[in-house]
Amino acid sequence: MKKVKQAFLLTVAAVGVMFGCDRAEPNAAAPNAAKTTALTPITLQLNWVPEPEFGGLFAALQDGLYVAEGLAVDIRKGGAQVPCAQLVASGQVPLAVVSGEEVLTLRARGGEIVAVFATFQRNPTGFMLHKNNPIDSLEALWKSSSTIGIDPGMPFVAILNEKYGGQNLKMVPYSGALATFLVTPDSVQQCFITAEPVEAKLRGVEAKVLSVAEVFNPYSAVIATNETYLKDNRATVEAFVRATTQGWIRYLANPEKYNPAIAALNPSMTLEAMNIAAELERSLITPASGAADIGQMTMDRWRSLGQQLVDTKVIPACAPVENAFLSRGKSAKQAP
Repeated sequence: MKKVKQAFLLTVAAVGVMFGCDRAEPNAAAPNAAKTTALTPITLQLNWVPEPEFGGLFAALQDGLYVAEGLAVDIRKGGAQVPCAQLVASGQVPLAVVSGEEVLTLRARGGEIVAVFATFQRNPTGFMLHKNNPIDSLEALWKSSSTIGIDPGMPFVAILNEKYGGQNLKMVPYSGALATFLVTPDSVQQCFITAEPVEAKLRGVEAKVLSVAEVFNPYSAVIATNETYLKDNRATVEAFVRATTQGWIRYLANPEKYNPAIAALNPSMTLEAMNIAAELERSLITPASGAADIGQMTMDRWRSLGQQLVDTKVIPACAPVENAFLSRGKSAKQAP
């Protein structure tokens, strides 16, 4: 939700040094030097800098889970100026972190992007207000005369406008900075639930959050590939998904084990903030069916999102969603 200007490459070798290369399970032991040369390289482009929202990825690196699957994973730090969806759809990178709405928007325009793993089952976007602000619901907020720091192009804005009006709201550009919020008691701004409210608390300001998920709940922090890469490298993608799922199970069970190394990669976020964020995101990432299904996606959720994007005129029509995502239950014949 904040903005940065640059992205750069983190190789497995560099991350391996940073993370200390903990051992994997007995059936997934770290390879010897001879086996290392046989690893399949694959690049993942993040849409932001290392933070707990990517914790499972770094846990999989730290514990050797990708190597155990025969993969040499490169992670590229991202930022606001990195066009992740376009990079992966065009085949410039094999994997990238995107939003659920980006997947369907690009497919509606003919893009060959396919979701393979959904990190957040519940939309982590919301609005943060000072704790003592009497507004206690999205409806109350949208019927108020508040000034909101927001990206007005987000689909949920159109949904809230349609549902509640919002004629008296004043929308100002969302900068991602907290300076104004911290000193303005009636300030309201868009946020990532596990990021800005945590930072505000650590800086002495208690905030409450109104979740956008009740009106707009796409999958978030979606890992996507493109149809050509998936067709030619299906086993590689499936291996990546398996290791990532296990990485997330391990991270959510013990984030304090992995956060020190993530914090070392991102000095702008303290270790304390990362530990708090990891606790907050657990319920947003873990599906009702349990941790074993982390990353899973359903047809109904994608169809619902497609209809919302059509209703809000983000796209004129939604391409069939059957091939927009990779289900772990799909056979090779069913996959794109």
